[in-house]
Amino acid sequence: MGNYIWIVLVIFLIAIAAYIKSTRHSEPENNGDERYLIGMGGMYKGQTFPIGNEVIIGRDASKCSIVYPNDEKGVSSVHCKVIKDGEKIAVTDLASRYGTFRDNGEKLSPNTLYYLGPGDGFYVGNPNNTFLVK
Repeated sequence: MGNYIWIVLVIFLIAIAAYIKSTRHSEPENNGDERYLIGMGGMYKGQTFPIGNEVIIGRDASKCSIVYPNDEKGVSSVHCKVIKDGEKIAVTDLASRYGTFRDNGEKLSPNTLYYLGPGDGFYVGNPNNTFLVK
């Protein structure tokens, strides 16, 4: 009977370790040149998106790489674009109806580049749709 208790205990500990590992937020490997966005809320919370040369955010799946559903209030068909400009990352609002905002609430002027550093954020439509640059 004593051996069975140890076996059950070991299986239980392995299951806990597997659960903890599966719930940890993992970020992509950063080899020094790969930049990405992290969703901080809403439907993309916890998800990461490599920027590559550009990422377009909006509701039009044929034009955007981060796509919101058609009923997402405050997000235009083609809302904003994040680009890699040399070593820098910039976001530009693509004349969206509700606007793109820095995480401090500053509304971005349409078709103007705003440079973002690691840890800087922006949101589309409402603060629940915030992304951070890493």
